[in-house]
Amino acid sequence: MWHRIAAVLLVVVVVPLVVAIGAVADEQPIREGEPAPRTVFADEAIREVDEEATEQARQTAAQSVDPVEVFNPGAQAEIVSETRQIFAAVRGVREPPDAGGDVPPMTPSRAQQLEALEQEQLGLEPEVLDALLSVPLTQLATVEQVTVAIAQGFARQPVPEDEVQQLLADQLPVELAVQSLPGDTAETIVDPVLRTVMRPTVVVDPDATTARRERAAEETEELASTWRPGQAIVREGEIVGPMQARAIESLGLSGSSPARALLRALAAMAMVAVIGGVYLHRMQPRVWVTGKKLLLLGLLVTAYAGLVVGATAVTGATSNGWAYVVPAGALAMLAALLIHPVVGISTMLPAAVLVLLVEPSAAPVALFAAAAVLVSVPLTTRISSRSDLRSATLRAGLSYPVLAAVLVLVFGPRDELVTAVLAGALNGLVTAIAVQGAMPFLENLFRLPTVTALLDLADRNHPLLRELEAKALGSYNHSVMVASLCERACRAIGAQPLLGSVAALYHDIGKVRQPHFFIENQQGIANPHDDLEPEVSAVIIQNHVVDGVEMATEYRLPPEVVACIGSHHGTMLVSYFFDRAVEAAGGDHDAVDEEHFRYKGHKPRSKEAAVLLLADCCEAATRAMAMSRGTLPRDDIESTVDRLLQERVDDGQFEECDLTFRELMTARDTIVESLVGIYHPRIAYPGKPQPATSVSSDGAGPVGDTEASDGDAPGANGDGAPPAAGSDGVLPERESRVEHTR
Repeated sequence: MWHRIAAVLLVVVVVPLVVAIGAVADEQPIREGEPAPRTVFADEAIREVDEEATEQARQTAAQSVDPVEVFNPGAQAEIVSETRQIFAAVRGVREPPDAGGDVPPMTPSRAQQLEALEQEQLGLEPEVLDALLSVPLTQLATVEQVTVAIAQGFARQPVPEDEVQQLLADQLPVELAVQSLPGDTAETIVDPVLRTVMRPTVVVDPDATTARRERAAEETEELASTWRPGQAIVREGEIVGPMQARAIESLGLSGSSPARALLRALAAMAMVAVIGGVYLHRMQPRVWVTGKKLLLLGLLVTAYAGLVVGATAVTGATSNGWAYVVPAGALAMLAALLIHPVVGISTMLPAAVLVLLVEPSAAPVALFAAAAVLVSVPLTTRISSRSDLRSATLRAGLSYPVLAAVLVLVFGPRDELVTAVLAGALNGLVTAIAVQGAMPFLENLFRLPTVTALLDLADRNHPLLRELEAKALGSYNHSVMVASLCERACRAIGAQPLLGSVAALYHDIGKVRQPHFFIENQQGIANPHDDLEPEVSAVIIQNHVVDGVEMATEYRLPPEVVACIGSHHGTMLVSYFFDRAVEAAGGDHDAVDEEHFRYKGHKPRSKEAAVLLLADCCEAATRAMAMSRGTLPRDDIESTVDRLLQERVDDGQFEECDLTFRELMTARDTIVESLVGIYHPRIAYPGKPQPATSVSSDGAGPVGDTEASDGDAPGANGDGAPPAAGSDGVLPERESRVEHTR
């Protein structure tokens, strides 16, 4: 919300201030608490909030909220413990003390017992103590058991301080009535004991109470005064009140604000903001709901306004031809590259309006700004490398002198032709420097997945990838393979191939924290999962998703990449360890918590994330199968991919992304083709013995047990599902009985 508010303030407030620099009204100022020197009419509807009255109303609403009460564990424990202490004290005084030697113990007299109990300060009346001493020891245990049980029941109930007596009056007789107590012990012992130990079990939570009261205050509507267009805000001679003063100042009519230039800028930029908001809401809803992109757009427009003001100042001091130096193309290209090409086109409106606000007579320059936007944005749509970016800025810069020359020839004055061409050339240079210089800073500041940012992340020298390669080489190689699959599949369905490729490269970076728990990184060591409970192994396997998100956030990777890392397993079940847990529980599925064995990420929310989820499991499954076979027939690859895809569809893993079934099948076909190309039959060279055994690249098991999703869990189709037989791409029984040697 704050990003959106800041973006609106930049466009509607800061930009007009920049435009109106140096402009000051010559009207007599209107000040609060003084008679108005003139009558002021509202030229538009205005609403001013009465802060004092609003604050008072919010305080009243907050004070009306009841305190939030929570259980007091200490009080609950004390009720039961004090009950037990009373009976323990009674038993203690009734047992004869050990005199030592051969002297038989002597039972204390009733008076001694009573005196000893009174010294314990149990808080009971003497008649209650006497009744406790009178009950036979055989019955005392029954009385104690019933009393403790009732005390425990009361301790579990939320009882505020002012309801303790009411609880005892309402529920204690009922509890005593349903118990089988000897004699009159219910009235003489149980009832007074419980009344003595009972206390409030809930206390006021000051933090929760404060939060609820603050929420009530925030929900209280503001108290405001409203003026319609043409309505008098203050009349001449009338004392100006605080609300009137603020309303007049908001409209720029107080006499101390910038003059007509500011008013024109406020109205024009408000129009631009409304039209731009409607345009983005309709054409680019994702941008509309992304506050940081709106803030970036506001910053770009503000910076452009400053450059237009500077260009106008230069024009006034030299020649009007230099007005064509306004960098509208830089504004459009940055918006297109950093946000979206559709947004870049939309900057045509503020680019032209700001020129007219600063210099109303510069219609040709405004037309030049609009034309520069339309020429520049299409050049940004096919950028896939930094050389493409340099080429785009160069071509845009070459077009600006041509545009300036045509407009001067059409609209004049023609004697400014040379100056306008030079200004256009300078404009191209400024655009190239601004775009290529500001891009790295802005994309890093706002964590945007631009082409250049993704290209930097795709560099294998990135610290995260270097760490993955150094600590988890098997996972690194797997990530490289998945990146290739993702890039081709994303390109086939019209998604962003570079984003998919980069997300795949980083999707397993969480494994660097515990690399040896994943089979592809176990080189010459025993599998640590052999000595762990399945519940513990499942948590270790799941944690690489959480750790990956944490590391990606720490390194300021774009949120789109972080989201792909968090969803590359979706919420699938680590079923290999789940099956082991079920087996350990004697085959009772109900005895095992399935949620404990599901990944703690989220389901894919973009096409790139969905493709990554599918490519990840398919690459690991076919790789694990090929480790013992060497090559795989196409039928086995297709059946394996189909089964993995169907499992994830059945599990609802694609419910939160906008991927259609047609696109899903296209991605499936592309992944199959890629895998066939990887595992195609090869010539067996003589003299090279074939390995007798192989180990899967999943999390911890032999090849025959695995069709792993990415090396996370043994015996897993990415989720540990048991393999099928035959042509599903699973190893035959003979091959599946490979001794677990790693």
